Amino acid sequence: MADGSRVEVSPETRERAFWTGCAGGVRHHFSGAEEGKESWEPAIGPRSNTGQKGGAGALIDYCTAVLPESSIEEHGVTWLPNLIGQLFGTNGAIVVGSIRNKGWQHYTQTAVLLDREGEMVGKVGMGGNGGTICISLSGAGCRWVTRWDNVAKAIERWRGRLSRVDVAFDDYDGERLDVHAMRQRAANGDFASGGRPPMHRFLSDEGHDTGCTLYVGSKGHKELCVYEKGKQLGMKSSPWVRAEVRMYGKHAELPLDVLTRPLDYLRGAYSVLQEIITGFCTRIRTTRKAVEATGTAMVEWMHRQVGPAINLLREAFGASWSDFAEVHIARTGHPGRFRGVAKGDRLAQLMREELCPMSL
Repeated sequence: MADGSRVEVSPETRERAFWTGCAGGVRHHFSGAEEGKESWEPAIGPRSNTGQKGGAGALIDYCTAVLPESSIEEHGVTWLPNLIGQLFGTNGAIVVGSIRNKGWQHYTQTAVLLDREGEMVGKVGMGGNGGTICISLSGAGCRWVTRWDNVAKAIERWRGRLSRVDVAFDDYDGERLDVHAMRQRAANGDFASGGRPPMHRFLSDEGHDTGCTLYVGSKGHKELCVYEKGKQLGMKSSPWVRAEVRMYGKHAELPLDVLTRPLDYLRGAYSVLQEIITGFCTRIRTTRKAVEATGTAMVEWMHRQVGPAINLLREAFGASWSDFAEVHIARTGHPGRFRGVAKGDRLAQLMREELCPMSL
């Protein structure tokens, strides 16, 4: 029901109902459980609990969990917003949209996940598919999660599994990662692990400084993506390079501690990364660098596209040109390029700090 209340279902039908306060009384039926899979453990560095609360040196940038509906019910969770809150511990930062009869990933019903800023940050799949619920959180949604160790505990408690996890490392100053050097190492076969080298492909920006990308491996198994993130955000002079390993649980089981030791798993995915990647990255610094790169690109665009128009207003109105712009040009909202980065007062603050630090 819209108020989160439950309905009694006849035990003879063995049907269970899962409710969302945003769904307007849409009911979903549970059934079955899913078979287990072989374990998967990469060659990784030493175990460490350092940074479990907020990440361990690398970022969780995508997470998909599959949970048996029967196990969730056994723990008394029959309200979808409550499930999301208990799983990610986001304290209302992520809310559930209406359940719709729209297929996704072999599920018959879906609901989108929105953050408190109104951005879509994930999706939930229900109905069929072995009596499971699939919850997928994008990178923009992962930034709201502060305790990945608690996420791992919740999945274990509900006898769930991970079907995909992306872990990312940001080399903000380009001191360790070079996409062109990595391309050469892929061509040399350095990413082989005792067998045939994985397939690789390279997307060049042809010298336009929009960012190059290297892919090693394949989707559905294990895939490395190395790209010039700062340039792709529009800052042509940015040295920022990101290495992202996408791991899938389709053919093997993903250990839950990938959520608490992402850097170990990223470095262990390929021996090349073990050699190159040292140090740590953080969500806070990544957000700051994203605002810097995106904000710089926006200012450059304004200088190129509307600079002459602003200059004409200044010549026409003198010192009062900004008053004219305030009334006739400025409007509420923020450019779409900042979607998933930051919003509101937080974005304004970061823009001041990253673009004009000397003025503070």
